[in-house]
Amino acid sequence: MGLLSWIIIGLLTGFLTRRFFPGRPGGLIPTLILATTGALIGGYVSVFFNYGTLAHLEPRAMLIALAGALMMVLLVKKLRI
Repeated sequence: MGLLSWIIIGLLTGFLTRRFFPGRPGGLIPTLILATTGALIGGYVSVFFNYGTLAHLEPRAMLIALAGALMMVLLVKKLRI
């Protein structure tokens, strides 16, 4: 359940990023993949520090996954990749 929630958070973050900041080159699919990757990295970091698990829905892990997705999108935007 935790892994699925991280993927959903990444997809929602990517969709909202594309919706509110349409000037970024690339397209919807690369933005969704980028945000989902960031959410998965954030989720696995939360598992590493025992803030959540892959099997359970933990609010702290979801927040860290959201932060990972946002940081990944902002990093790529700043680097203009």
